[in-house]
Amino acid sequence: MKLLNWLAAAMLGLLAAVGSALAQAPEEIVRGIYEGGGARSSIDRLRAPGARNRYFQPALVRLLDANDREECIDFGLHINGQDFDEAEIARSLRLEARQEGERAVVEARFRSFGKPNHFRFEFLRSGESWKIADIASLAPDERWRLSTTPCRGVRAVAAAENGATGPEELRRPGRYCFASRSSQLKIDVASSGRAQISLDHLGQNGHTCGVEGIGRPIGSGWQLELEGVKGPCRLTLVVSPAGRLTTRDPGGSCRATYCGMRAELADVAIDLRRGKRPCRN
Repeated sequence: MKLLNWLAAAMLGLLAAVGSALAQAPEEIVRGIYEGGGARSSIDRLRAPGARNRYFQPALVRLLDANDREECIDFGLHINGQDFDEAEIARSLRLEARQEGERAVVEARFRSFGKPNHFRFEFLRSGESWKIADIASLAPDERWRLSTTPCRGVRAVAAAENGATGPEELRRPGRYCFASRSSQLKIDVASSGRAQISLDHLGQNGHTCGVEGIGRPIGSGWQLELEGVKGPCRLTLVVSPAGRLTTRDPGGSCRATYCGMRAELADVAIDLRRGKRPCRN
């Protein structure tokens, strides 16, 4: 009887440990991602095919599944660049967590080779556990958002359900106009899929950005190849399945030519569903 009681207690302890692991707080999950400075990060374990459903929300699971078929995530999800100073990351890492109901955000700041990095991990509660809903790099010269990564094979499931203007709708030939409090966007799509794109954005202290050019279709968006003061630059417009458009300007190379001093072209975001407007001309 004592042996049975001992085994029962051991099993209960094991189940409690497993439940505790599944119910890790967002800050614990992010701390594990950076433990060891980078080389021993758990991010590869979390995104592995057999584990990703446990740690990521469905939209990111679909993206990771698509990436398995055709590599479209060619950047680190927790470190910008291929090289890193492991000891410096571990020494300088600072985490800041906040929670509002079923949502939580963990900001991770650290330095590598003297360069500041800033990541934001967004979580949603799923039952008793927390799952990663998005990851964004907020470093000044390296801005991106995982959910807006263009990757073939990711279906725009939410677009039709929410009445959003998603990537599939914007593939149809026609003229589309959108506006937000700080941006105006016009997309004129040809039958080839290429688009004449015009974007005006109001940044800090009244400084503006103005871009116009031909975008070639890539994944779920377009890429404009423009002439800049320091040579060619590329501006990418990515449309998420839910109808959110986000811009990317790697290294700020287009900003130097097309923006005023305090304005940025990276991470300009427009809700296409709410911001749809009649085209005037």
